[in-house]
Amino acid sequence: MTTTIGVINQKGGVGKTTTVINLSSRFAELGKRVLVFDLDPQSNLSTVLSGGKYDFDLTVTDLFDKPKRIDINATIIPCMANGEIIPNLYLVPADISLSRIIEQSLTQIHRERILMRHLEKLQGQFDIILLDCPPNLSLTSTNAMMAADMFLIPVDGGSFSLNGLADLLDALEEVKETEHVPYFAFRNERAKQNKLINDFLDEQLAALNDRVGKEGPGGVLESCVRREESIGQASVTSVPLRFYRPGALAVMDYKNLATEVLQKINELQR
Repeated sequence: MTTTIGVINQKGGVGKTTTVINLSSRFAELGKRVLVFDLDPQSNLSTVLSGGKYDFDLTVTDLFDKPKRIDINATIIPCMANGEIIPNLYLVPADISLSRIIEQSLTQIHRERILMRHLEKLQGQFDIILLDCPPNLSLTSTNAMMAADMFLIPVDGGSFSLNGLADLLDALEEVKETEHVPYFAFRNERAKQNKLINDFLDEQLAALNDRVGKEGPGGVLESCVRREESIGQASVTSVPLRFYRPGALAVMDYKNLATEVLQKINELQR
């Protein structure tokens, strides 16, 4: 059974893309067959997981532009690191033209279900599909919301309010047409020395846990990913962190996060 996870947050710069890069890499390392979708026109994820490429024959743009003519399997490429294929890890890349095509897609019937219909053709081919969502509520995000079975929400140490997250959760529930959307928030880029910020965010996330506990599945994960320069350095060199610095402390953080997410997947499938 394939589980589709949307990694989402309306706030930019919270580490969605680095989360997808390193979480997918860990899932693949564990033997899971993983497909990653880049839904952001900036296509940073595509560059990293392709080993530094910027141009692709087919991208997610083609899936939105010609939904009935493009076979999704033709857009899938193996992920690369240091010139070698990463076993079990695959990518549907993006490109800058995605924004323009999305605007044109606004006139299509059932436009919010384009991605979901493509993914239906992949059921059983992959264990996990990860969707790297853009930091806005565009048609791309709406498609991701419709297609995903659960959502992962990175929360960083910058400007953050529970109200902003509540708005996102309300949007998820509206798009999914249910009050019981499985969503899991976690602390990303946590700096141990920022005690005031950590206390504030812990309080906010505790309130979120209370809300989720009353309304449905999901909540705040115990795992967190520390702030570490090597995470950004790995992305600059177009490899997941475990290939750039295997001994980095954040590598263990991503291992713990992956383990906890897999536990949540198992719980939701029971």
